[in-house]
Order: sequence, then C-alpha cells, then structure tokens
Amino acid sequence: MPKIEPANVIYEGLRGVRLPPLVRPPVGPSDDPTEDLVLWGLRDYAYSSIAHIRTILSGLMDLAKSGNQPTTLIVCRHVFEWTMHSCYISETMGQHLKNLDWKAAWQLFLEVDTGNTWIKNHGSKYWSFADPDEVPDSVRIARLVKAYEKHQIGSQDVRDSYGYLSEHAHANGACFLSYRRLNGPEVSFVEAPKAHQFPGVLHASIIEWLMFTHGILALGKEGPVRFQVLNIIKQLAQMPRDAEA
Repeated sequence: MPKIEPANVIYEGLRGVRLPPLVRPPVGPSDDPTEDLVLWGLRDYAYSSIAHIRTILSGLMDLAKSGNQPTTLIVCRHVFEWTMHSCYISETMGQHLKNLDWKAAWQLFLEVDTGNTWIKNHGSKYWSFADPDEVPDSVRIARLVKAYEKHQIGSQDVRDSYGYLSEHAHANGACFLSYRRLNGPEVSFVEAPKAHQFPGVLHASIIEWLMFTHGILALGKEGPVRFQVLNIIKQLAQMPRDAEA
C-alpha cells in the first residue's frame, strides 16, 4: 500500500461528508447584498470546494497505486493551487466580514464563483449571452501566491514548492529527465521510475486546504459540515508524526 497516510485520511474523511442543499436568500441581482447572502456564498464555496477536492484526491489515490509520478506531479500542482485559493478566500473574506462590508464580500464571491476569463474573452464565439463584460475575470494566480506567502510569513517554501510542481506541469525539459539515461556520449530512453508516494508538498498543502476550508465554513456560520471537517482534522492530529514524511 502506498505510504500516503495524510492525503488518504483526508480523502476517506471527505468521502463521508454529506453536503446538504443550500437555499439562496431572496436577494435580487439589483438589491444590496446582505449578510445572509454572503454567508450563503461562503457555504456554497466551501461545499463546492469539498466536492471538487475529494474527486481530485480519488484520482490521486489511483495514480499513487499505479506509480505514475509524472501525472501525479501535475495533479498535485492543481491541489496546491486550490490550497492557495482557499487561503486567499479565507483571509480576504475574513477582512470583509470584519468590516461588515457585504458588498465587497459578495463581489469577491462572484469573482471566485463565476469568474471565467476564457468565457469572457472567447465565449461569444461558441454561444451568445447578454454581455461578456458582466462575466468577472478569474482570480489570477499571482494574487493567490501572494496571499499564501503572506500566510506563511518569512517562508520561501510557497514559491519554491509551486515552482517545482509547475516546472513538471509545463512543457519544458524538466519533463524529459525521468526518461533519459546518460552513458558518456550516449543517451538511452527508459520508462519513468515508479513512485508510489506523493511528494511531501502535497501532504502539507492538502492539510492546509482542509484547515482553510474549516475556517471558511466558520466564517459562513455553518455547523453540520464544519463539524465533519473538524473530525478529519482531529484524526490527522492523532497520526504519528512520521506518517507525514
């Protein structure tokens, strides 16, 4: 069995999380956003994030069993980005709620929930919709990196870890290294070595994603799912320290 305990504990825990339906408050598009609407948005974001991440983790479990390290690194980068995304939402929304700025909080929700730069720029070529200017841009990765770096004060690990994962996700020479063996002037080509363990950066980032998600649920004054997420966090806290290596 691959040594993937932290990610596996989170995945198994998330599999059992029941996401109840959410009823949107009766606030019209032209009405001023209310606290209830913002809290609904926070819950909607957290529930959607849980549904997505547990699906991604399911695929990562299969990749770990197969030992397909090149593909694993690409998917790990996706998880890392969602950790930075949840950090950005947790801290920015927290400030808006502290200031009772429901308008700014709702605008941020629309940006992260409906923002789609591709649809904004190219969607009209494939279908017609009212006004592409009404579609917000998605949150750019630089803002997410900055938020995560601010969260980890004094640490260079954010850019180092994200850069490492990105180097193996983009089309460049780093992707070729696993398939080459050099013997003097001769280069031979082999299959990539099997790796049944995730890089340590995945364990660290997925744990933080869980913590941020718990915080977002708390900001949304949500109870049932937050309690289930807290139980997963408690399970992680009881794991032997070397299980995260």
